Amino acid sequence: MTVIDDVFGQARDWVVGHREPDLPRPQLTPALAAKWWIDEWALQIESTNSRLRAPSVGFRRRLRTELGDAVDMFDERGWTTDPRSYHRDPPPLKRPRLTSKSTGGLDYEHLVVASGYEPHDGEPGRDRWLGYEKNRQAHAWILRHDGAPRPWLICINGYRTGSPRVDFAAFGAQHLHHELGYNLAFPVTPLHGPRSIGASGDRVLWGGAMNTVHTAAQAIWDIRRLKSWITGTQGAPAVGASGISLGGYFTSLLTCFEDDLACAIAGVPEADLVRGMRRNVEAMLPPFYEQWGLSWRSLERANRVVSPMRMDPLVPKEALFIYGGLVDRWVRPGNVQALWKHWDEPEICWYEGSHLSFPFEPSVRRFVDTALADRLGSPSELVTGAAS
Repeated sequence: MTVIDDVFGQARDWVVGHREPDLPRPQLTPALAAKWWIDEWALQIESTNSRLRAPSVGFRRRLRTELGDAVDMFDERGWTTDPRSYHRDPPPLKRPRLTSKSTGGLDYEHLVVASGYEPHDGEPGRDRWLGYEKNRQAHAWILRHDGAPRPWLICINGYRTGSPRVDFAAFGAQHLHHELGYNLAFPVTPLHGPRSIGASGDRVLWGGAMNTVHTAAQAIWDIRRLKSWITGTQGAPAVGASGISLGGYFTSLLTCFEDDLACAIAGVPEADLVRGMRRNVEAMLPPFYEQWGLSWRSLERANRVVSPMRMDPLVPKEALFIYGGLVDRWVRPGNVQALWKHWDEPEICWYEGSHLSFPFEPSVRRFVDTALADRLGSPSELVTGAAS
């Protein structure tokens, strides 16, 4: 090996940023380096914002108390050993309010309905969570075709998103709806978009442990209700789910409750929120974190009730799909690989790109299109068959 080869090898290893020997090794190119740099730049902005939020004494006391009380309550009720029992089945969604709107050349309907989700009586953080008034309304963007019933795809937004323009662009709604012909539903996850308190996504990861738990629990509640509306009133022959980033996490969690999903596509998914938070946050905290009476072990234990890694999917392996970026700085490839192994190694697409580059990766589009065609079918063929 020449000195130049050695230098390039070290540079590639630095850009890749993971140590899993069984993952594909990307080729270090200027394009790959640019994707890595954009990811790193965006991640540093997010990290800087979190650093500027110096936790007050009151916040630290509240976080410590809630976390300790939650672990005690969850252990006592058996939720940490049987996470699925923490969740309640939501009532079906029947009569939402729908308003016609348009953005970026796409006509859609804005669905609004009371969420109905509430944390358990006596659960730490319950009163604060119910005090987020805007979050008590569930929202979704609906794109549906006239005529015969078609397959539906539920598209679950990522962290800090939740607006029609951004969500449509991230998922390629024009392609999925107009070119492929699917009906689409974009649920807005808790504390995002019109449900946010401050900027979209604020108070999800940085509002305390119970905010993160309740975000995930309410997201699954709302998405399951939306799915009940699609299957109960829209005559959908098949329903799939696709999520990106934090939405990929929720997609993974959804598979633990809905066994009739035609497909579940987890895009750049953070399979372990606590592991991801620890990687990004821990370097800012020592030696203070343990002195506050906090523990990553307690956080992990409380988060088990909403962790897809603590439950087995009810959806068969052939309906599960994952894609991940080999130089992802937000969700490290090792976390994506952990979900892949937990799911018994279903089909996966590793692309030479970053967390934010997936909408522009041809291999990702081909992978998703193939998964949808195989599992949801071709809407054009279904419509033609119904007409004949």
